[in-house]
Amino acid sequence: MADAAVAGERVGFVPAWTARIVAALVDRLVAEGERRLLWLPVFFGAGIGVYFALRVEPPLWPGVAATIAGAGLSLALRRHPGWSEASLALAALAAGFALMRETAWERQVPMLQRHLGPLTLTGRVIDIDLAEKGWRVIVEPDLLPGLDPTGQPHRLRLHIPQTSDELNPGDRVRLKAMLYPVPPQILPGGRDFQRELYFARIGGVGYAFGGAHRIAGQEGASETGGGWGEELRHLRTEMTRRINAVLPGSTGGVASALITGKRGAIAEDVKQSFRDSGLSHLLAIAGLHLGLVGAFVFFAVRGGLALIPPIALRYPIKKIAAYCTIPI
Repeated sequence: MADAAVAGERVGFVPAWTARIVAALVDRLVAEGERRLLWLPVFFGAGIGVYFALRVEPPLWPGVAATIAGAGLSLALRRHPGWSEASLALAALAAGFALMRETAWERQVPMLQRHLGPLTLTGRVIDIDLAEKGWRVIVEPDLLPGLDPTGQPHRLRLHIPQTSDELNPGDRVRLKAMLYPVPPQILPGGRDFQRELYFARIGGVGYAFGGAHRIAGQEGASETGGGWGEELRHLRTEMTRRINAVLPGSTGGVASALITGKRGAIAEDVKQSFRDSGLSHLLAIAGLHLGLVGAFVFFAVRGGLALIPPIALRYPIKKIAAYCTIPI
């Protein structure tokens, strides 16, 4: 490619083998034609992967500086499409790296370094989900005894028994619990609980002794409201309970996973069957997305047909909308 050759000649301080590699990459990028735009998310994700591959915590400024430099080079080299697009790819990669570093800084929380308890703690319920023989709750605790104020975890994930009061996001709760540090990764390449809970701002895990009790009245009044996020979590919890009341067992668990994203009611053998069949992604956020798209199609078709009186008065538009949603 002429652009690559010209650019390679201009950068005299770059070794010949480096120039050849860069030129080859530019040629490959140009060969993609109109599909080049689809590679930007790939480079963005690669930048995120670079961040997680590092063994030390990098500063933020290299990613920001590389993003600005790549965008500037892309604009300056707009007369040389190959190099301009390569610079844009570099900017996307650096942007992914910078965003992940900024997210890690924004969500940094103290993590428990030793077990605590048994102790009595109070706090505000952030979220709740069904678990085997009870519930799994995320609690924003009040100050824990025995910890420095700067080492207080922002959130805890606790298992509470079935004898507990019925809790909802936003409730204040009191319970006696044993707390532990977040367990490390068990197998190389396996699920990393420490990373997962770190970005969820959860600094410790544990379980309750006896039931967890909802604090009512003035003692349980919250100083600050949870906002729309808390209302959304409350709605998801209520929808999950209604689904499980109508469809008990794993049937309701799968339905609630697809609709609300809560998977606690699914039996372990059913989860394993999903893993063995390669469909476990449907129980994660992908299934929730399918449910949201299906709901949109259902209400759009039903609402559209309802605007046509000859059809709405003669045909079961609800069933028609449901049939249109099934292929989703």
